[in-house]
Amino acid sequence: MKSRRDFLGTLALLSSAAIAPTSAFAIDEIKWDEEWDVLVVGSGFAGSSATCQALDEGAKTIMIDKMPVLGGNSAINGGAFAVVNSNYQKVRGIVDSYDLYVKDILKAGLGLNRMDLVEVIAKNGNDAYEWTLKKGVYYRDALGQFGGHSVPRTIWPEINSGGKITIPLQEYAMKHGATIRTRVILDDFIRDENGKIIGAKVRENHDFDFDKSKDEADNKSGDVKFYKINGGIVMATGGFSYDIKFRQEINKDVTPDLGCTNHYGATAQALKVMMKNGASTVDLKWIQLGPWGSPDEEGFGIAPVFAIPAFSYGVMVDARTGKRFVNELADRRIRSEAIFKIHKNPDGSLTHPIVICDSVGAQGTTKANVQRGIDKGVIRVFDTLEKLAKFYSIPYDGLKQTVDNYTKYAHAGKDEEFDKPFFKFKDMVPDLSKPPFYAWRAIPKVHHTMGGVKIDTNARVYDTNDKPIEGLFAAGEAVGGPHGASRLGSCAIPDCLVFGRIAGKNAATLAKKEKKC
Repeated sequence: MKSRRDFLGTLALLSSAAIAPTSAFAIDEIKWDEEWDVLVVGSGFAGSSATCQALDEGAKTIMIDKMPVLGGNSAINGGAFAVVNSNYQKVRGIVDSYDLYVKDILKAGLGLNRMDLVEVIAKNGNDAYEWTLKKGVYYRDALGQFGGHSVPRTIWPEINSGGKITIPLQEYAMKHGATIRTRVILDDFIRDENGKIIGAKVRENHDFDFDKSKDEADNKSGDVKFYKINGGIVMATGGFSYDIKFRQEINKDVTPDLGCTNHYGATAQALKVMMKNGASTVDLKWIQLGPWGSPDEEGFGIAPVFAIPAFSYGVMVDARTGKRFVNELADRRIRSEAIFKIHKNPDGSLTHPIVICDSVGAQGTTKANVQRGIDKGVIRVFDTLEKLAKFYSIPYDGLKQTVDNYTKYAHAGKDEEFDKPFFKFKDMVPDLSKPPFYAWRAIPKVHHTMGGVKIDTNARVYDTNDKPIEGLFAAGEAVGGPHGASRLGSCAIPDCLVFGRIAGKNAATLAKKEKKC
């Protein structure tokens, strides 16, 4: 029986399974335009950290991105960063362990995770956090518990934005000699007679054109250049959540009508380049939906940011009954499946569940974030439950009973319906009893692709013969394996930073070895 972790079928589908490991270019005829020790493709968490680490190793480094702006999904990410044994946990007396962190990740991933990769993330996450401090990242004094985590361990930069991590890293990189270019797309690798990657064909001045009906490969814009690479290429190119055509080829259950939290450039273009060069892939069919999207806004938006306190300190109810239907802090897969199970009406129309918290719970994020949501019409504020119920056409008696029960559960510290964990906020019990009440409509959106290329703990990419491709490294969402069937919330940043640093260091080390030869 074919393993669900294999994806040779898609390789065949894309006519790339039998590609020879040697370069499609006549190396002797290539006129190199530039020479670098390390090429980093992608400028999010993984790419920015790889660039900084390569520079710290003394490598002449260039980072490119096909988009006109830097940061990719990381720049619009909420900045949530799950760290074990951080100083934030210690001052609050939170007892945590690497083993518990790994256990939580495995549970969310249905045990399909690569244990060796998960352990590397768990054991090096706090070091990565402290490393970012040295690079100029600032964090606010807050600690949260995301769905699926056994204890509070999630921290945030000064505002809930991944850009507050990527921008300082990029500024550090530029200050220390990195070359960073936007609108540069990677077309292919250049390989020697032994299959080692020694360069890249790129197109500078590329004009990215998002069109769901077209294949990105048809866009030939830009000026062809050849970069000679002495060390390695780090593929930090992210996932393919916005590549609807590719999504449909690998998982038809993730229908084209679903919204997406990613930026438009989150396509399979770079993944296909690696696959064409024989890279092995794992877990491509596992595509995660975020249960905290809102039908009242496009893209990532503000709802996922407000969802952090809303799910932690409030309830999600079926608008037709006013009743809860899932543990609001279950992992993303469980909550998304629960929403899809109840939100469709017999006539095909949708009734979106409503997420509600009170004034205490709303303090779990900044006033600015709350106001942004209100200004956008995503978050609504009500003086009474009666007004909230009327606005969303929720049966008031059902909602009132739900709130009364939840208040009782919160003070008792035990959720008798769904076993949701309770914890205080600034010595207060968020119990849904203190108006005003904040609410928003929820709908799952395509958020993260767990699948990607196969790597080892040194971030080396492996081919379909299960051998490392010399000179090729990968990190972040471009990689498959760490997250199994579903990524645990706030674990993307430690994954990207930890393996970004590993990839950058090893790509630079390879350059040092080449120079000694």
